[in-house]
Amino acid sequence: MDLAASRDVEEGGAVLVAVGAGTEARQLILLRVGGVAAAYVNACPHMGIMLDWVAERITAPGRRWLRCTAHGALFRREDGVCVSGPCTGQRLVRVPVAERGGRIMLEDAS
Repeated sequence: MDLAASRDVEEGGAVLVAVGAGTEARQLILLRVGGVAAAYVNACPHMGIMLDWVAERITAPGRRWLRCTAHGALFRREDGVCVSGPCTGQRLVRVPVAERGGRIMLEDAS
């Protein structure tokens, strides 16, 4: 499944994309870490709510962390581990993605 153009996902930024439909619908956070595309489910492990619905607010000041705007939890971009906040030690759910032909694609789970 095609998620976004590679050029739209900058180092230090975040892009939100919706995947699935109905009860299978979810929002993903696309980002780039060390030049490599990565994705997490947009859900804080503390309560399962979205980190935010606006990509610019998910990226914490300095663009080093992802942030849950509801509780202020900070997550490492590299591995999704919460380093500060009510879910310290828990992690965001990583979703496998790959880049092909200038696009970021959802990896086939099968």
